[in-house]
Amino acid sequence: MTIIDNPALSIVIPTFNEAEVLAESIALLGRHVDLMAIELVLVDDGSSDATAMIATEVVAGLPRARLVALPVNRGKGAALRAGIAVTSGDAVLFMDADMSTSLDVIDIVIGKLATADVVIGSRAVRGSVVERSSVLRVAMGRSFNSVMRTVTGLDVHDSQCGFKAFRGTVARDLFRLSTCDRFAIDPEVLCLAKVLGYSVLEYPVEWVAGRKSSVRPVRDSVLTALDLAAVSWATRPAGVQRRIEQTGVDVGSPVVAPLEPGIEPLVT
Repeated sequence: MTIIDNPALSIVIPTFNEAEVLAESIALLGRHVDLMAIELVLVDDGSSDATAMIATEVVAGLPRARLVALPVNRGKGAALRAGIAVTSGDAVLFMDADMSTSLDVIDIVIGKLATADVVIGSRAVRGSVVERSSVLRVAMGRSFNSVMRTVTGLDVHDSQCGFKAFRGTVARDLFRLSTCDRFAIDPEVLCLAKVLGYSVLEYPVEWVAGRKSSVRPVRDSVLTALDLAAVSWATRPAGVQRRIEQTGVDVGSPVVAPLEPGIEPLVT
């Protein structure tokens, strides 16, 4: 069956060595959204386990689903950039493969896009609930977000929650202009949104720390903090304008952005 109309919602899920949880996670997602109607994009970021095989089986039975497989591990930013580039939905939502954020808020968050260009899940605003997270991880998260706000000037309280929704064209514009391959992709995209005048709304979510995660709190926090300085410099208005000229992005256009040069995933 050929699907020619654009879906209302595209969901992008970056994965790296998620073979143990992926099938269960997609089954859980299917209890909250109609997998036959949405566009589901799974991105395998060069996994060394059976993630790609399981993802291939998942997308085979869904008319709008596809797998984007990066040949080597590049990082969250590269995976999201490759996945969002192939979306066509009126709204784009990305989430972590372990479904740490409660999916009960999907409809609410997508609904908020009626009045905001970007809606980000937050574990640090009134109404949010965080469970099973270690004291160290909570402290590091708070410290990181304090540094992030100081370095970037962003007025958000939780840039790193892996649950963010965008109007479709906005997502494709922002991620095509992004350059960060690692976890600093989140503040980079939010900085780009600020420079381009897109509105950003934080929404409280319920978040449960996964039993298994590819995130290494100490190492990844240090690397992401180091990336923040580069993000702050690259997202100055003059720098963003140069990036727009280099990429040819027509900000606000409904054109689906092509993949960034240098990333050559296998799309199935």
